Amino acid sequence: RYQNAEDIAPDDLLIDLTERGVRDVVKRTAERAAAETGDDDYQYVSSHDLRRRFAQRLLVDRQMNPRVVMAVGGWDSFQAIEPYLNAPTAEVVNDAFEEAGLA
Repeated sequence: RYQNAEDIAPDDLLIDLTERGVRDVVKRTAERAAAETGDDDYQYVSSHDLRRRFAQRLLVDRQMNPRVVMAVGGWDSFQAIEPYLNAPTAEVVNDAFEEAGLA
């Protein structure tokens, strides 16, 4: 969507940052979130955490085809994303218990 909205060619970069640059932006944003909320746990958020959450959100919350998630997220094997396939969110767990009449 972003690529189309911004008229970015398929071979052009979506963001003009190096891998290190992305990590720096995430770190600064995490530090700012910690300062603004008073929750020091935000200081420990990394780009790896965001990538994992991205995978879980698509695979579990949105039930997206794992091959699509692999393609857009840069994973090259099912083994690499397998930990996220069966990692239900709290909401998914709660819904399952409610459906079973155990909540």
